[in-house]
Amino acid sequence: MVSAGTLHVVTTELVVGTFALAGLCFGLKLLYSFKLLSNNKANDALDSIAHGALLFGLLSLPFAILSGINSAGVNDGGFMSAILVNKLWLSFSGFGLAIGVLISRWKVGSSIWDETKTSLTQSSFGMAACGAILLTASAGGKFARGESLLDMLHLPYDLILLMPIWLSVLLLLSGLTNLVIGIRANSSQ
Repeated sequence: MVSAGTLHVVTTELVVGTFALAGLCFGLKLLYSFKLLSNNKANDALDSIAHGALLFGLLSLPFAILSGINSAGVNDGGFMSAILVNKLWLSFSGFGLAIGVLISRWKVGSSIWDETKTSLTQSSFGMAACGAILLTASAGGKFARGESLLDMLHLPYDLILLMPIWLSVLLLLSGLTNLVIGIRANSSQ
């Protein structure tokens, strides 16, 4: 039988790899949107790869979260750590952002990349989803090994990041803005 800790490492690497690939592709799509790169075949491929990797990472994320909760020993007081609370908060944030990006792409289609405003929104939210997941992985390294690749940034992993009302409202408004932009782009066709 495979332990929860081993399963968590495997699922985490799967999630991190797919989200990193998606984030890279969303970043390149952003460069195409500003006409800094030009190659139609690569541009189309980046769209498919970015959203495909994001979907695969999104489908793998619940397994990483559940195996992480089991390996942390929640029954033994494992959630007494601020790092674990931050990991859960960041992973759920990344999960929600990724769902929004995928729904926008599904509803609007590939024409989401036709306008600079929608292209910027789609790629920014896609990179934000990937960033949240990569920060989650970094916090996991800090929890498990006492170090992370982002130690040079001196991130406050030991503080629980409670969201103030103004930040909740800001996130709600940004989500609604993304939805409205997607609906307008879809209805203008």
